[in-house]
Amino acid sequence: MALSLAELEALVRRRICGACDVRTVQGACDSQEPERCKLFELFPLVAQAILATDSDDIGDYVGAIRENVCSVCMEQALDGSCRLRGQVQCALDTHLGAVVDAIEEATGKSFDRRNLIA
Repeated sequence: MALSLAELEALVRRRICGACDVRTVQGACDSQEPERCKLFELFPLVAQAILATDSDDIGDYVGAIRENVCSVCMEQALDGSCRLRGQVQCALDTHLGAVVDAIEEATGKSFDRRNLIA
């Protein structure tokens, strides 16, 4: 199934934003800088990584995200470490399970989560 960028973003937002811990009871983003949510700040790259990967191994999707998204994020150091990931403040990393759910829904695949590497 080929989804547009807007459709894939809407799918991921439905899965993640409602469960995000920086949301108000009314569902609005309560972050002091909501535009700095790394997941959606870099979402076109996230979508590209997801849609360009065709595999039954979820590790391939995670690897594509790390290679194509995390590698260009200003928060990641040259050695691949990331201050935000290390402090559990990166929305993409924190909500990777929900992103995996969205990948499953978008691709029609079901992945063995024992191979999920974060």
